Amino acid sequence: MAALPPKPESRSDKTTPDRPTTTPPVQNPTELTDVPTPVFAHLDAKQARTYSLVLAASGIAHGLFHRNGRWSIGVARNDRAGAQRAISLYRAENPMAPDHDAPRPASSSRSISALYAALLLIAVHVAVTASRQKGALITTFGADARQILDGDVYRCVTALLLHSDISHLLANLVGTLLFGTLVSGYCGWGIGWLLIVISGALGNGLTALWYGDQHLSIGASTGIFAALGICAVMAFWRRYQHHDQRGRSWLSLAGALALLGWLGSSPRSDLAAHLFGLTAGFGFGGLCLWVLDRPTSWTLQTASFFLTVALLLGSCWWGYAKGGL
Repeated sequence: MAALPPKPESRSDKTTPDRPTTTPPVQNPTELTDVPTPVFAHLDAKQARTYSLVLAASGIAHGLFHRNGRWSIGVARNDRAGAQRAISLYRAENPMAPDHDAPRPASSSRSISALYAALLLIAVHVAVTASRQKGALITTFGADARQILDGDVYRCVTALLLHSDISHLLANLVGTLLFGTLVSGYCGWGIGWLLIVISGALGNGLTALWYGDQHLSIGASTGIFAALGICAVMAFWRRYQHHDQRGRSWLSLAGALALLGWLGSSPRSDLAAHLFGLTAGFGFGGLCLWVLDRPTSWTLQTASFFLTVALLLGSCWWGYAKGGL
């Protein structure tokens, strides 16, 4: 009988008990023959370890990178196709293996930005309610279809911040905390809110095109249904990647439409705005998947956050200048 190889010694000192590792070993990227390019992103430790073993068995040099609690794998540019082929073969032989294409939600501590968004909505509502010009503010910043078509496109953004009364605000706060947390967890605290604001504004713009005239709407619900659409598309794609779950992957999209019918069609609701917001969310959800197919740096998240702030402030400034308030 052949002797078993000796167990490798732990790197810890003798006074520290051996503990199983919870993260994959990180290979020095300078050992690669070329500048490493990300090929798999947003992995957890188990996924990264598994893919690293597959690539190592295929003789493909690679590096593991850790950022913000997630792992990514980089390979030399000329090894990219081979690495993708090796992982594809592995996944074909192991259909229940964890998927790398659909991003995973971040922890609640990294998605706390939804709380700040809710506080912003509360602050705006308190300021507008306390103002003696509440009616003028809603007229100036609300999504008036005729005014939007005449060029006041800033209204598509500012209308997301306004609410008619406390019940309207509370309902949208719940949606903001729920779906805002999910989207910002998937996409990041910068990219996520940029997508929500842009898709919500697009939904208001499409609503103005639909009505054409004699229509005024306010409220964050268009952006909330856009966030719902983003989440639905991402859930659909995650299931669709598994061959045994493709038949059920459409349930996420059907569920989003069911929520639209249940929550978005009450007598006081603007069904068209909610429908167009959801549709815009579906479109930007696909864009979100494309963005998250590679690591998103802190710089990109920060730039997206400041772009969102600039979009909100710029739209408000435009409204003030236009309305002469």
